[in-house]
Amino acid sequence: MLLTLVDAIFLCAFYGLISAAFAPFVLTHDSATLDLAPYALGPIIGRLLTRLAIARVIAHISYVVEGTIRSELMTKLIAVGPLSLSVKSSLNTLLVDALDDIMPYFTSFLTTLRYAMIIPVVCLVAVALVSPWSALILLCMAPLIPFFMIMIGKGAERLNQRQWRQITRLALRFHEALSKLTLVKLFNLEHAEIVTIARLTKRWRVETMQVLRIAFLSALVLEFFATCGIALCAITLGFAVYERGFDYSYALFVLLLAPEFFLPLRQMGLTYHARMRALGALTGLTDLLHEPEHFPRTAPQAAPAAAPNSAPQAAAAAAPAPWLHAPYTIELIDLTARYPNGRVGVTGFSGVFAPGTMTALVGPSGAGKSTILQTIAGFTDITQGVVWVNGHDCSPADLRVLMAQIAYIPQLPNLFYGTLRDNLKLGAPEASDAELVAALEQVGAGALLTRFADGLDHHIGENNRGISGGETRLIALARALVRQCPIVLLDEPTASLDRDSENAFLQGLSTLSHDKTVVMVAHRAELIAFAGHIIEVAPAAEAAPAGVAVDDTATEVAHA
Repeated sequence: MLLTLVDAIFLCAFYGLISAAFAPFVLTHDSATLDLAPYALGPIIGRLLTRLAIARVIAHISYVVEGTIRSELMTKLIAVGPLSLSVKSSLNTLLVDALDDIMPYFTSFLTTLRYAMIIPVVCLVAVALVSPWSALILLCMAPLIPFFMIMIGKGAERLNQRQWRQITRLALRFHEALSKLTLVKLFNLEHAEIVTIARLTKRWRVETMQVLRIAFLSALVLEFFATCGIALCAITLGFAVYERGFDYSYALFVLLLAPEFFLPLRQMGLTYHARMRALGALTGLTDLLHEPEHFPRTAPQAAPAAAPNSAPQAAAAAAPAPWLHAPYTIELIDLTARYPNGRVGVTGFSGVFAPGTMTALVGPSGAGKSTILQTIAGFTDITQGVVWVNGHDCSPADLRVLMAQIAYIPQLPNLFYGTLRDNLKLGAPEASDAELVAALEQVGAGALLTRFADGLDHHIGENNRGISGGETRLIALARALVRQCPIVLLDEPTASLDRDSENAFLQGLSTLSHDKTVVMVAHRAELIAFAGHIIEVAPAAEAAPAGVAVDDTATEVAHA
């Protein structure tokens, strides 16, 4: 605010010196007043330095605000959990586009608002000192600009929100078509999908043109009232100079300053649409911001000061819980778990997962096998039943503590944009290159180091670009091995793998399960035969118990 006030003062000083120096020279050819012209360089330099300082402040504010928004959104995403309804295919587009529309509110609209609050007031005071009638005209015309800006802005806000919903719908449908491209080709739906996407695109284009039409209309209205205000000032000053001998310098000063009086108001009208776009983008994030947090954010509590003779007690308090040590025996008793949308994932399941044994969860699709893994990982809410870990009845908070000991490999593992080394060290930043190479060779992925000319420095593109599905699973398994987690959860680890990749994966999995608690969801007979312990998960609608332990004899009969 202070820098804007200084800028306004320099502005008035500049036009005052210009009008005092050139008005007498133009009208009376008196060159003596031209000596004041060099002094106008002072306000010019002052305004330049002031604007540079304002630009630096705006850049700093933009950096801080953008970083804060990104950090808060990421914290919220982590707090709601990976199974939240807000974590969907359109989230990436939503976050990127929303931030692009929100940031101009801070960098453009608020800056212009400060100018509109200070510069017109300073200009009005300066004009009132030399021509009260001109100041009265400016004062009467000034409220018309914000009034019509608000009236037009209400319609622009509604159109912006509608446009935002339309682009979100278009992005979601386009992503769905790309992800299901195989089914689209299989059922000859290419023409129908193209027509649908073209219709949504046309509708979004129409919505965008309606927003632009409102923007041009508001700009025309603002220019009209600003021009009328300047014209009225010019007419009254002309009669004042002609009839009453009003000073030429004062008249030129008012005419030069009148456009500067209206300029911030016109700019605020133009940037007012940045506010409307920000509000429209914010509505797209409302669902995420109001999503209940499955993983509440808790601030770390400082440990109380210990008395001089309380060292043993302090050491005992700092020690981990007795049950929180490897190896882990996990027992689920009469478990019922729900997803964040209220859908029941598994009902009445009971089973024991022992260390040193690879346990396979088998059963029909929809029985709740993946839900069991996600419950052990702490992603879903337990509505009924008990989870025992090493004989300890675990609460949801205890399961979240246990998450640090779990390596979870989903059906479609993700590799991040970066090098192979970065992906392998994701859970163990302190791991050495020798440990990374040993982990790759241990899971049967040592051939990657020879296939990639740059070895661990090989760059992996977005969405696992340049890496096959089998190689992605092997790298994910090696990443779990590098992390040395005592609990490993795998969801269909060999799905869509060829025979060679599956053999390499199973070979690496056998080295991983010697002293760890390994639980996997399996459908393929080879993977089921590879497991040492099998638990059959029956659908909740069946009369059989939801979790039934099966011995080796039953497994052989099932294979037969």
